[in-house]
Amino acid sequence: MCDSARCPQATHHPCHLPVWQSQVGTDKVFLANPRFPTGEKRRLEPEVERAQRVVDEIMTSAGT
Repeated sequence: MCDSARCPQATHHPCHLPVWQSQVGTDKVFLANPRFPTGEKRRLEPEVERAQRVVDEIMTSAGT
């Protein structure tokens, strides 16, 4: 998934929103699972934050 924080040519449009929201939702399920290893949770947390920032940016730019 392109990310403007990683790629200067990345663009995010409302049509990309469902994919990013799905990513956030899936990752949050793993973080909430007590059987998921602690080390993996620490690795995954920044990815969830990054994806959530992209979702927020798309929603802000779309005016929703």
